[in-house]
Amino acid sequence: MSFESVLKNLVLNMHAKGAIMLDWEGESVAHYGIIDEYDLKVIGAYQVIIHNFLKNISLQEHINFFQIKYEKMVAQFMPITKDYFVMLIFDNKEIASKALYNLEKVACDFHRKIG
Repeated sequence: MSFESVLKNLVLNMHAKGAIMLDWEGESVAHYGIIDEYDLKVIGAYQVIIHNFLKNISLQEHINFFQIKYEKMVAQFMPITKDYFVMLIFDNKEIASKALYNLEKVACDFHRKIG
């Protein structure tokens, strides 16, 4: 199954706004969303910047996950490898733990595919 189809299943199953796989520079590798494609890519790129900032200020080699709650949405972000990341955006804050569980399954699946 392709990266896009996995992300599409994640979005549809979680009734989310979008999901994206990103590289170390914040560029989209694969994505699926019901929101504007440009918005999804920009939000994803900023999450990579935030990840790198948090990693640098905490002096940690690896950040397992972070979540940002905006006024009308939630962004969950998780590394796949040191060079690739996956992010899910949704608006129902009550599904955050279920979303994280499903995002982690996707990250593990992608990790197996790309090593």
